[in-house]
Amino acid sequence: MLIEEFFGWVASILTTLIFIPQIVKAYKTRLTNDISMLMIVLAVLGNLAWLIHASLTDNMPLIVCASLIIIMSIVLIIFKLNNEKPSKPGLS
Repeated sequence: MLIEEFFGWVASILTTLIFIPQIVKAYKTRLTNDISMLMIVLAVLGNLAWLIHASLTDNMPLIVCASLIIIMSIVLIIFKLNNEKPSKPGLS
């Protein structure tokens, strides 16, 4: 394995791991108000662009990383949509 590929895999693993604590916390607490929907949507779009780039350049570490981050971002979006019910008027 080339040193470039080794560091590509290390970076991909570490970058992917950053989403796991947030997903676990959101799952356990069901609290997602402080997670920015815009941030999650931008993560999906940015990683979709990385996925396309990585596919075109045959960069396997980046393909894996971008794919996993897209999946985890979608999981967070689902958590937000399920956990943030709009309050009914007059019921405070």
